[in-house]
Amino acid sequence: MKMAPAEPRPSRDKASYSNASPDTGVVGCGRIHRASTLRASTLSLATVAAVAGVALTLICAGAAVQPAHAGARVAMILASEDYQNFKRSEVGLRKAEEILDLLRARGFDAALVTNPANAAARAALRDFATKVATADVALAFLLGHGLSSVGQTFFLPSNASIDRSTDLLSRGLSVTNIAQIVGRAQAGGVCFLMTTPNFPKPIDGVDVKPQFDGDTKNIAVAFSNSTKIPISRIEAAAGLAANDVVNLLQKQPNADLRQLIAACGSQQQGTVYGSAVSVNLAAPEKGRPIEAEPEKKLPPSASAPQPNPVENNTALETLERLLDPRQVRRIQTRLAEMGFYQGPIDAVIGILTRNAIKEYQRKTGVADTGFLTPEQLAALTKMP
Repeated sequence: MKMAPAEPRPSRDKASYSNASPDTGVVGCGRIHRASTLRASTLSLATVAAVAGVALTLICAGAAVQPAHAGARVAMILASEDYQNFKRSEVGLRKAEEILDLLRARGFDAALVTNPANAAARAALRDFATKVATADVALAFLLGHGLSSVGQTFFLPSNASIDRSTDLLSRGLSVTNIAQIVGRAQAGGVCFLMTTPNFPKPIDGVDVKPQFDGDTKNIAVAFSNSTKIPISRIEAAAGLAANDVVNLLQKQPNADLRQLIAACGSQQQGTVYGSAVSVNLAAPEKGRPIEAEPEKKLPPSASAPQPNPVENNTALETLERLLDPRQVRRIQTRLAEMGFYQGPIDAVIGILTRNAIKEYQRKTGVADTGFLTPEQLAALTKMP
């Protein structure tokens, strides 16, 4: 018998994210306030130049956005249980609340958003991003339904409605983008206790198994789900992994990040990308910084290449946050006209837009960072 989905419970996050707030459509970036939004009714070069000046000042000064959480442990928990358009997720909000309390007891500045709609989930992610940049340890927990497409997995907010694979780009939260934010900390991890929504019929290009194509240089990304777990056992695997996480944080005072990632990954039954840094998650003593255990140095022949200076994209990310949605649509339109972009013109800077920017940069002979420099922005937003 087919049952109607339950009405979602409102978000109970202490930060009071509104499920009714409008979605700016910019994934993983700071909230775009009216006072600072670029008025791009005409995308003039003068407007771009003004924004470019801000970015160039940051680049020349080597400055980064400094949140008020330097040296901290920070965590974000997004938990969806009651879905408007899908069956209930069986992991449960109670587990999310237990994880929240246990992390706070270990010195984490942790925030929980329950049953977030798309706008509220993205607002929480933007706020989390402002805390991460100079944090020692950053953790992101996702509890609820997930789906995969085009090489990445998406967390589904409580009001998600998916009719085609491209809907995931604007109606889901990319785990790849979340991992990119977590990676700004000294060490961290993403834990997705992943359940599966129900569909009347299969959707082309959508999978219920995890996919991930992001960078795991200083973080690990763990899914409770994997190709080894039958579809009928996905819910149970997520529940067991949630229990493992809670038990670890409750019973092992000196638990470290590697153990936490293993618990999130269903103790090797799930999927883990990257390798967690060995960081002790015990509650830190007052006045004592949190440090990762020293890593063994590789011999010169085996040492990793030094990062190129262009990899520090803080200023360019700041420039991107200032873009008006109409400017983003203009960029997507120009990239599509040049044959680099095949996604929707939706003002969402997701994986397709990021890859299109990289392809554009490669074709023009510059570093393919995925973030537009002021000169590239001016070229792509110039009116014909």
